[in-house]
Amino acid sequence: MKPRERGLREEIIHQGKPINSIPNLGALTSEAAFALSLEKLPTVYAVEVTGPPNAFTFGSNEAPMIVVDRRLIDGVGDGELRALLGHEMGHVKSGNMLYHTLAQTLAEGVRLSASFMGVNTISMPMQLALLAWQRESELSADRAGLLASGGPSHVISMLARLTGKPVSLENASILDSVGQLFGTHPNLNARARAIVEFSRTEAYVDLANRVLFRRDYRLAFTPLCRFCNATKPVQDLFCPKCGKSQV
Repeated sequence: MKPRERGLREEIIHQGKPINSIPNLGALTSEAAFALSLEKLPTVYAVEVTGPPNAFTFGSNEAPMIVVDRRLIDGVGDGELRALLGHEMGHVKSGNMLYHTLAQTLAEGVRLSASFMGVNTISMPMQLALLAWQRESELSADRAGLLASGGPSHVISMLARLTGKPVSLENASILDSVGQLFGTHPNLNARARAIVEFSRTEAYVDLANRVLFRRDYRLAFTPLCRFCNATKPVQDLFCPKCGKSQV
């Protein structure tokens, strides 16, 4: 872990509140991770981030951390929180933590050292390519947020809350200005339109059905009936008392 990252982590651990002290956040974190089949549950911290409300992911693929601004938690519905957590977990699921962090660093105008990248400087074409990759990765993370939340309206609402801007589904390109070539996030309207279009595809419907299938079986293999709460053998898919299917 680099000194800058270590300092940020220590500051977050010092200021952050455990997720289990915030109603629903711990459960929603687990649900989002389950929907995306994460191998490891990220550590989530709730803090008050300086500047506009924000959420971000950093760390490594082996030890990912998600930071959520408390202002995004208060007064937000479960669907939006699932979309937010799912989006950040999308970066973890893709295994792109290193390049994600590099792109964020470039956007802040920080020069990267030889110890960080193995080169003294990053050429302009490489910078533009990395930032373009980051913008595309945000679209992929939005899809993860959709899968975790179950509906495009939750993702769009989350995006509007993060940016503080109204969202339109009119045609828009990922880049709406030359200046965005040096940004890490695509155009807001393009993101909203892309997530709505993806929610209508067979690929998304198939993924959503798989998540529902896994949830049903997770509920089925429990020692209690999910309808009458009677005890039952874990392997039984029908309750011996009420007879209802557990799937």
